[in-house]
Amino acid sequence: MHTCTVIHPVYHYNSYRQYLKKKFGTAVLKIPLSGGFSCPNRDGTKSSEGCLFCDNRSFSPAALREENPKAQLLGIIDKVKHKYHAFIPYLQPFSNTYGPVERLREVYEPLLDVENVVGIAIGTRPDCFDRDTVEYLADLSKRTYLSVELGLQSAHDTTLIAINRGHTVNEFASIVEKLAAYSIETVAHVMLGFPGESDQMMMDTARFLAGLPVSGVKIHQVMIIQGTAFEKLYNDRKILPLDLDKYTDLLCRFLELLRPDQLIHRIVADSTIEHGLIAPLWSAEKSKTISHIHALMDANQRVQGRFFVSK
Repeated sequence: MHTCTVIHPVYHYNSYRQYLKKKFGTAVLKIPLSGGFSCPNRDGTKSSEGCLFCDNRSFSPAALREENPKAQLLGIIDKVKHKYHAFIPYLQPFSNTYGPVERLREVYEPLLDVENVVGIAIGTRPDCFDRDTVEYLADLSKRTYLSVELGLQSAHDTTLIAINRGHTVNEFASIVEKLAAYSIETVAHVMLGFPGESDQMMMDTARFLAGLPVSGVKIHQVMIIQGTAFEKLYNDRKILPLDLDKYTDLLCRFLELLRPDQLIHRIVADSTIEHGLIAPLWSAEKSKTISHIHALMDANQRVQGRFFVSK
C-alpha cells in the first residue's frame, strides 16, 4: 500500500470547474434544466413520498420551468452569451434516465444541436437504468462529452433505508461499474450530516467512493427545507444540522480520503429562505461559506487525497 498526495495543494482539491476549462480551453457554464422526468421514488413505483430531504424546488429551481428543455437552454444562453462561449446542459431535477430510450432521445438530442454546447450532464438515480439505457449512453459518450450524476448520499444501506432512498449501495456500485466499462464519466452525490451517521460512517463513504471508478464527487451538507420530512424531524429535535466549523472539518476529512484524481464538483450546497431553507442558515451565504472553508483549508493544510490509500 502507498499514500498519495495532491501535486498542487494550493488548490486544496481537484476542481471540476478547472478540469472543464482545461478540457475545452475556455470557461464552461453548466446550465440546470428540467427534462420533465419523474422519479420512481415519487410516482408510486417505489414510494410516493420521495427521499426525506427532497424538495427539488429548493435544490433545483429548474424544476419549476415548464418550457421544453431546448427552449430553456436557448433562453439562458441568450442572457449569458456575452460572458460564456461553451455550455453543458445539465438535466438536474428528478431522475433523468427514468423512461424508455425513445423518451431520453427526445430530450437529450435537441440539446446537443445548440451552438456552443460541448456536452451534456444527466442527473439520475442508480436504479433508473436498463440495458438499452446503458447502450444509448455508451453511444452518446462517443459523440459528445457525457457526465452522469448519480445520487448515492451514503454508502450505508441503514442510512438509505432511514432516509427512504429506495435503492441500495450495491445498486450504485453496480451501475458505476457498468458505465465505467464504457468509459462514461460518473459523479456521486453525497451528503454529510444525516441523523444516525457517525463521523466514521461518513468517512467510510469517502473510502467506498475512492475504491470505485467514480470520476467525480459532489458533496452537500444536510439542509432542512420547508415541507420536507426532515422539517418534522427537525421540529421534533431528531435531527441537528451541522454548524459550519463541524461541516468544514468533516468535509476536509472526507476530501483527504478520496483519490487525488477524483473531480470535486461541489463542496457545499446552498439554498435561500425564499426557497424554503430553515437550517443551517449558513447555507444561504454561499460565498462567505466557501471563503470560510478555504481559509481553514489554508490554515491547516487540508488537501484532497492526503490520506488516500490504494489497495
